Amino acid sequence: MAHARTIRGDVDPATLGVINAHDHLIRVGAGEVYIDGDHQLADVDKAVEEGGYFVAAAKNWSEAGGTVVDMCPANCGRDLVKLAEVESRVDGLQVIATTGFHREHVYLETQSHWVNRYTVDQITELLIADITEGIDRHDYSGPIIERTEYKAGCIKIGTAYGMITPFERKCMAAAAQASMETGAPINTHTTYGTCGLEQAQLLKEFGVPADQIAIGHIQRNADVFYLAQILDEGVYLEIDGTYRIKYQPESNRMKELKELGERGYGDRILLGTDSGKRSYQKAYGAVTGVDFNPAVDGPRMLAEGFDASYVEKLLMTNGQRFFTMRKDS
Repeated sequence: MAHARTIRGDVDPATLGVINAHDHLIRVGAGEVYIDGDHQLADVDKAVEEGGYFVAAAKNWSEAGGTVVDMCPANCGRDLVKLAEVESRVDGLQVIATTGFHREHVYLETQSHWVNRYTVDQITELLIADITEGIDRHDYSGPIIERTEYKAGCIKIGTAYGMITPFERKCMAAAAQASMETGAPINTHTTYGTCGLEQAQLLKEFGVPADQIAIGHIQRNADVFYLAQILDEGVYLEIDGTYRIKYQPESNRMKELKELGERGYGDRILLGTDSGKRSYQKAYGAVTGVDFNPAVDGPRMLAEGFDASYVEKLLMTNGQRFFTMRKDS
């Protein structure tokens, strides 16, 4: 039977409701927090509040509520005990946890990092174990590994601005092997929308089926011709970063979604918000948050004349399909 892997177990993908394909509810430290303390999301009560806003908005579209794909990968501040507490306290919320890697930059000094010390096969084994056995309580910050009961249902990879470093390529090779072994989808980080096409092509070269790959943060590159090139590889695009006026107007995302839908790519576009900073979440005082897609984007798209069935694909059914595990792992 087709299933998605949440931290509470395998579920029918149709029960996931509204999908936030890339966000962050809990992050308890590590490199990204060291670089910018605004990334610290360690307060369970605040995460419960934020998750509640998301579910309230999601229920306007689905009785099932909604699912947040928490995109904090290995050695980046995961705390599955806290994340599970958040999920348990918000009625109607499901969470898909992530393994894999961020871009090299967030690991700070990487010459001595275990990614550089281990073989691709050894790294692959660690990712597979996160998916099939349970995510390490210590977030692979080592050396002791203690498995929790909470399994990952998604794999992340990330690349630098305008390049894929050797460290990142090695992470991608391990992620590809883990994805093919377990059937877990790969959801990526691009830096300012660069290297999206190269990510898609390289992951396919490694053997990952195209429909198991979603290229993320790609809205930063508001070039529909380029986005269509990526989609022509057969992969998904994940459009997120909502209400980032400092980068570009919201109308750019609406243009991307509208034009890509008109070109026939509407079945392979996912939505997320990537509200991974305190200053991006309502619980910490921001005017927008994790609920932005169902609360703001959905109504806006309808007001701008988007077909209702297309809006439902973007909010729900595309994500339900993409986050389905391709194997019984």
